[in-house]
Amino acid sequence: MAAAPGVTDVLVNGPEEVWVDSGLGLVQTDSPFVDAETLAEAARQLIAAGDRHLDLANPCADVSLGQMRVHATLASGISQNTLLSIRIHRPQLLTLQDLVTQEFCSAAQAQELHRMVLQRKSFLVSGPTGSGKTTLLRALLAEAAPDRIIVLEDVAELLPIKGHVIALQTRQANIEGRGQLSLDRLLREALRMRPDRLVIGEVRGAELAVLLQALNTGHAGAATIHANSSSDVANRLMAIGQMIGLEPKTTEMLSRSAFDFVLQVGFATHGRVLLDICPIEEIYG
Repeated sequence: MAAAPGVTDVLVNGPEEVWVDSGLGLVQTDSPFVDAETLAEAARQLIAAGDRHLDLANPCADVSLGQMRVHATLASGISQNTLLSIRIHRPQLLTLQDLVTQEFCSAAQAQELHRMVLQRKSFLVSGPTGSGKTTLLRALLAEAAPDRIIVLEDVAELLPIKGHVIALQTRQANIEGRGQLSLDRLLREALRMRPDRLVIGEVRGAELAVLLQALNTGHAGAATIHANSSSDVANRLMAIGQMIGLEPKTTEMLSRSAFDFVLQVGFATHGRVLLDICPIEEIYG
């Protein structure tokens, strides 16, 4: 099912309900699972294949398996049914010129992005789910191939990237509650690995404080962030900052000096597009 051409998502809501998106929206299809235990065992095996575990003490987990990102929720106190959410990535090593050809961005925008990378500017790629944040970030990092790039993600999605790239992925705690390696911990470790660029797959928690400090002490960096428009990025950063104990003014001050641009991606009638290349000062007015 997931291997079928064009499939981007497979969603399993219990053993009797399976939905598939092949680019035209979600369509319900026949379920291959004969009962709840068959589905639960499939979920456990998928998560185990990514070197993580799924049980009643830890009923939610996600992993990257080749071209698939798998999130599983085991039937437990939080869900009546075992749930699977599978996103299929078929990463292509697209260049900025490829993005121009696909009308993702204009030639003028591509030139501006190229200059931005050569000048070692730091940036956030912002947009809603499925809007092309990872595609654009991967193309931009390919422009920085001579640099030593350290990529940090909860679940590996950015690779492959050409060049001198080191990839680190978070690790969940074991069944005894030990051994967790969070994104902010990995970022601190990465600072000791002589990075030319630090890249975070998605900023959404405590790693923001560490990233802001790093980018304010001479490192170049990039990250993606979920926001519906470039004007929403300031509020999103503020919300994350407040969640981790940063005052709004502190988040704004550090963000202004850490990032140079916000690259907003979204949707147009012909598909995904780069909507805006916005200097960080403009999102704060």
